[in-house]
Amino acid sequence: MEERKPSYIFVLDQGSRASPPVVEDTSATTLVIDHHFAHATDFPQASLHVSACHSPPVATSSLLTYELCKTLHPSVAETCGWLCAIGTQGDLGNAIKWEAPFPDLHATFKAHTKKAITDAISLLNAPRRTAAFDVASAWTALLAARTPAQLLTTPRLLAARAEVAAEVERCTHTPPAFSADGSVAVLRIASPAQVHPVIATRWAAHLASPSLQLVLVANSAYLPGKVNFSCRVARSARARQPPVDIIARLKLVAGQHESGTLLQRLGEDFAKGHVQASGGIVGESEFAQLMDVLGVGEQRAKKDKGKEGGDDDDDASPRKRKKKADLPPQKNTLSNYFAKK
Repeated sequence: MEERKPSYIFVLDQGSRASPPVVEDTSATTLVIDHHFAHATDFPQASLHVSACHSPPVATSSLLTYELCKTLHPSVAETCGWLCAIGTQGDLGNAIKWEAPFPDLHATFKAHTKKAITDAISLLNAPRRTAAFDVASAWTALLAARTPAQLLTTPRLLAARAEVAAEVERCTHTPPAFSADGSVAVLRIASPAQVHPVIATRWAAHLASPSLQLVLVANSAYLPGKVNFSCRVARSARARQPPVDIIARLKLVAGQHESGTLLQRLGEDFAKGHVQASGGIVGESEFAQLMDVLGVGEQRAKKDKGKEGGDDDDDASPRKRKKKADLPPQKNTLSNYFAKK
C-alpha cells in the first residue's frame, strides 16, 4: 500500500483493533468501515471510522458501505443491492427482515431469488474455511460475477463447500461438556479447517435448557500451539433481558482466575467480534485455565459420582426424596396381571 502512495485508503470489516497507522504517510485519508464491537480507541491511528456497533439493530460493514455509496451514483442501488444482501445476511443470517431501519431491497430480491443469495453466501464462505484458507478463490469469483446466480456454478467454490461440509460432519457430533453452573456448553474439536464457527452456530440452535446461555466450540488443530474458539448465544437464551453479552461474559470469567493475570495473558485476540458472536485465538495453557474457571465437566463428574454410589437418587433434593417416599406402592404389577385368568 505504501508503494502505491495512496491519497485515500478504505478499510472494510477490519475487526476493530487498535494499531499504528495503516501506512507511514499519515497524510493519506484513511476511512475504516466496520461493525464489530469496539470503543473509540479500537481503530488504527490517524484514521476515521464509521461503525454501528452501538446502535442496534447493528448494520454490517457491507450494509454501511452500501448506504454510503448509493447516494454517490444512481446505478449503485440496482447493481450492488445483491452484494449488500450477501454481506448482510452472511453476517446476520437469512432470517433477517428487510424492514426499517434497514434499506428496502424488494427490487433486489425480485431480480435475484433469496435462494440464489443464500447459496452464494455458503459458496463464498467455503474457501476461507478450508485448511488451505483459500480466500483468493472467493474474491476472484466475486469480482468476476455480475449476479449471485453466476457464483452457483463456480467449480472451485463448489469443491470448497463440499470439503468444508465433510469436515463439519466429521466434527459436529462431538458431545458437549458443560460449565459447573450449566450456562456454557463446550465442544472440543481438532480440525485444520475453520469449522468451529459453523459448529458453534449449529449447536447453539440445537441445545436448550433453562440455564444455558452460550455454546463454545474450541479447535486445537487450526493454528499450531493455539486454541481457536467461537461462541454463539444459545437459541433458548436469545430473548433474555438483559441480552446475553458474550464478550462481557468471557472477560468476566477470565478476570475470576486465581492468578489475577489471566485476562491480560489471553492477549488481544481474546473476546473479539460481536456481543452475540465472539471468540478468540489464545494459548493452550491459557485456554485450559479459562475452562478451569468455568468448571467445565464438573456437572458430569457429580452425576457419575452419584451413579457409582449405587443410588440414582443420591443427588435428588430432600423434597423429591420425600415425594417419592410418600407414593403408594404399585398395585398393577406384572405378576398380578399374569396371575389373572
